[in-house]
Amino acid sequence: MKLITHYVFSAGLLTLSLTLVRNPFPESLFLALLMSVTGNLIIDGLGHEERRGYVRRTPLTHTIPRSIFWGALPGAAIIILLYYLSGRVMELIYVEVMMGSLLMGPSHMILDIFTERGEFVKRRGRWVRLALAHFSYNDVLINGVAMIMGLLMIFTAYTI
Repeated sequence: MKLITHYVFSAGLLTLSLTLVRNPFPESLFLALLMSVTGNLIIDGLGHEERRGYVRRTPLTHTIPRSIFWGALPGAAIIILLYYLSGRVMELIYVEVMMGSLLMGPSHMILDIFTERGEFVKRRGRWVRLALAHFSYNDVLINGVAMIMGLLMIFTAYTI
């Protein structure tokens, strides 16, 4: 999927989940956008390498457990920043940011499992690819559907 698709889908999922935890919509949207952009940039930035003009994924970030770790980094940074700005960590914000952070990585993997080469899983001690569908990374229809789903989740969070 395109990076913008990851941004919109993850932001929608995070906004909806944060709003369901009784967080006000504007605050949820702001935190979700911040975590979505930084988390997806980290996952794709560290997990893609270029060889002979071809960009390929690596198991460094494109596995479910590792994506959770890399997706949680922006949330941890936000909590540290909030602590230094306010002098204390508010428990509710802490819980919401960590919950959103733990959803960030898997939301990236949900989209990648539908693309050409999917994500990595370990079988018999080796990393192999797992894909449920083999859509092109640049497929306009599948990228559009994922973006619409993200926008619908944001709209749903707004109406709650």
